Amino acid sequence: MKPMINVWILAFCFCLFFALAGCSLLEPAPPLPTLDQNLLFTQAAGTLMAQFTQAAVVSTATALAEPVQPSPQEPTQTDTLLPSQTSSPTPPPSATPTNIPSPTLVAATATPALPTSAPLPCLAAKFVKDVTVPDGTRFNPGADFTKTWQLQNAGSCTWDEDFSLVFVDGDQLGGDDSVPLPDEVEPGERVNVSVDLTAPQNPGEYRGEWMLEDDSGEQFGLGSKADKVFWVEIRVKEVESGTAYSFVEAYCEADWENSEEEDLPCPGETDDSSGFVVRLDTPEQENRNENEPALWTQPPLEDEGWIKGTFPEVKIKDGDHFLADVGCLADYNKCNITFEVSYIEDDKKAQSLGKWTEEYDGEITRIDIDLSDLADKTIQIILIVKANDAHRDDAAFWLVPQIAR
Repeated sequence: MKPMINVWILAFCFCLFFALAGCSLLEPAPPLPTLDQNLLFTQAAGTLMAQFTQAAVVSTATALAEPVQPSPQEPTQTDTLLPSQTSSPTPPPSATPTNIPSPTLVAATATPALPTSAPLPCLAAKFVKDVTVPDGTRFNPGADFTKTWQLQNAGSCTWDEDFSLVFVDGDQLGGDDSVPLPDEVEPGERVNVSVDLTAPQNPGEYRGEWMLEDDSGEQFGLGSKADKVFWVEIRVKEVESGTAYSFVEAYCEADWENSEEEDLPCPGETDDSSGFVVRLDTPEQENRNENEPALWTQPPLEDEGWIKGTFPEVKIKDGDHFLADVGCLADYNKCNITFEVSYIEDDKKAQSLGKWTEEYDGEITRIDIDLSDLADKTIQIILIVKANDAHRDDAAFWLVPQIAR
């Protein structure tokens, strides 16, 4: 009987277990979890921080340009995802805004206007160089000379033969009021313009100012407005007692030419292989240094090449002497040259007054020619240097050449 009781007890327990399990399955589902308040506060703080950051950027750029103003972001339901049973909650957005457009700084990126070049004037000149008689050249009283400028046509119009070199102010020095241009000059081309002048009789400094003039009488010159003059500036020396004529002071009054019968500029350039003449105020000679002026006369670089200067007329008086020391300049060890002094009277054939050969040997020669036989005659003195070979060392000097009285 006892075993049957136990079976019924066991059956009752199973029935009770399944009844309770069925009741639990019929109970309603538990409510959805509520929003986490801390998460909402974190997201709201992030949005405010983004707005403050945006306000700072806009405030900084306001002085330079007008930025694009973004719309403020309000937290919405879609900003916060509800957690599900199968996914983790979405992390809060970063405090740094990612949808704020960068302000455009107009002033910082503006492109400056490019400069424009002014158009060339029709008539304008540019000074290139003094071909003869550089500023401060010294002349004997009454000496004749030719002043030559090299100019460039710096305008847009052509200069023709109806254009002229004209005197405008200062010391005219015996020159003409107007001298026609020698050639037509296109824009950008260069031309040499010359005027014949005479040094005054009184010692001192003299300056004459010149310009150009077109065929209608309009004057123009140098500078950005083509209204500046160019000039000739000389010094007339006071003749020293006992010196009737100084060849050093008047050396650019002479006509210089070489053995190729080419005219040479005065002063010349010391690297000119065609020959040159320049003044040396403190010449270094083969035997000593001097503090008196000399002429360096270099013949052209060719066998038996020569250079000569024909000076203006001078009237000789009884007792006059031609004086000079001649030789080779220091460090020109292969110098081998011949000096000659000649004269011309009334355009007749040149007559020699003497020749002297010099080598680099530490010795120089003193020339002293009595000109008494030419008293009361007006003559032109010619100084000649001839190379005895073709060598750059043929550096000949005339120390203080003069007519002593």
